[in-house]
Amino acid sequence: METMANFFESINKLLGVSGPKELIFHPVFIGLCVVLLIYSVFARMKYFAISLFGLMGGAVIYHYLFPKNTSNLHELIQFLGAIGVLALVLIYVGFVRD
Repeated sequence: METMANFFESINKLLGVSGPKELIFHPVFIGLCVVLLIYSVFARMKYFAISLFGLMGGAVIYHYLFPKNTSNLHELIQFLGAIGVLALVLIYVGFVRD
């Protein structure tokens, strides 16, 4: 496990980020995810594409809709609704649609 930690620390150092929140929105990481997503769609790797889309969509929802003020119920309902809609879309594409 220590070698994996060193591997991810070296990637963070190479890209110049300090944590996972910054890594998710780094242009190189986003570009790599988009290339993998396009490849998995063309290679017909449905479940890999769904999981990658879910991770990217969840990161975007977390970044833009996570409530900054914990006492604001409207922001919390928006966040939970967006996560719910993402989950329903992923379930539909993964299990219902042929």
